[in-house]
Amino acid sequence: MFLENQRLTHLPPAVYPVIKVDENKCNGCGRCVKSCPIQLLMIKNEKVIHNERYDHFRCITCQNCEAVCPQNAIMIDGDYRVNRGYWKNDHLFSGSKTLPVSLDNRDGASEAKGGKDQLTETEKVIYKRRSVRLYKKKQVPRELVERVLEAGRFAPSAGNNQPWKFIVIQDKAVIDKVDLLVKKFCRIVMYATMPHQWVKKQVPGDKNAVLKPWQKIVYQLLLRLRGPNELDPRALGGINAIVSDPDYHTFFHAPTLIILLVDRRGIGSIDLDTGICGQNMVLAAHSLGLGTCYVSLIDGLQGFPRYRKKLGITSPFEIVTSFTLGYPSGQVDNVVEREQLRVKWI
Repeated sequence: MFLENQRLTHLPPAVYPVIKVDENKCNGCGRCVKSCPIQLLMIKNEKVIHNERYDHFRCITCQNCEAVCPQNAIMIDGDYRVNRGYWKNDHLFSGSKTLPVSLDNRDGASEAKGGKDQLTETEKVIYKRRSVRLYKKKQVPRELVERVLEAGRFAPSAGNNQPWKFIVIQDKAVIDKVDLLVKKFCRIVMYATMPHQWVKKQVPGDKNAVLKPWQKIVYQLLLRLRGPNELDPRALGGINAIVSDPDYHTFFHAPTLIILLVDRRGIGSIDLDTGICGQNMVLAAHSLGLGTCYVSLIDGLQGFPRYRKKLGITSPFEIVTSFTLGYPSGQVDNVVEREQLRVKWI
């Protein structure tokens, strides 16, 4: 059973949702293509179609393609379900995704819960916030960035320890340099853990490709050292999207990048505290009309200690995550469906 679970960690027997495109509505604007973190879509003959260069990565149902489409031409059909192995989840959900209860008109739910007119401004920002990968070139004024940072400064933390530190980068050349270094690190990861036929966007991948014997050994070592969470096929799909496309920018050409650091001497769950801090900042940013996207691949800088030092990432501080910040290009924030609540009332 243990060996079977290990095998199913790499290629779980999953049922993935399907992206459906209404050809009559689609105008080929490409916003959905640029917004997909796994690069599952492409444009051909001025229409959006599925990118079928490989079969390993499927839709993660972030639904950003739906949110950004100005023609309402995209629909996500189905849910991600795994029926056995380490990632088994089909017993954890009952039913498909739904809108927030207050915005769901089915069975009169919106009237029963008060409807969108009763939502606070905070609730509206939470429900509408999407990860933004489409930015204008316009730089974010320093005073707005400082307001975002202040929202993070006043986040709760264990023992009021406030273990965080921020690095704000608004120099395009520096952001581009970080992008190149992160890609370099990710290429090493992909070379060791991905069938090589799937690593080049321009080359149609063999859907039956498998890992080489030495890669299987490396994968099992990483599984033991790093744990399975970072080796989920959906996570590897996101990394491969960055590596395989030379035009893909890790930080989406956003004008501002904020790196969140944590003091490892802090109290309690310091990563959790810094995550709470980050979400304070993200919600504040979207309330100000800005857009954000978490990019934890910034951790790839771990392979470049000299450049980390140049950026000011020195002991006792370490990278937790980063997020892009800028003005969204067109409509991006929107309400989408999510898995139904898993809760036990006592």
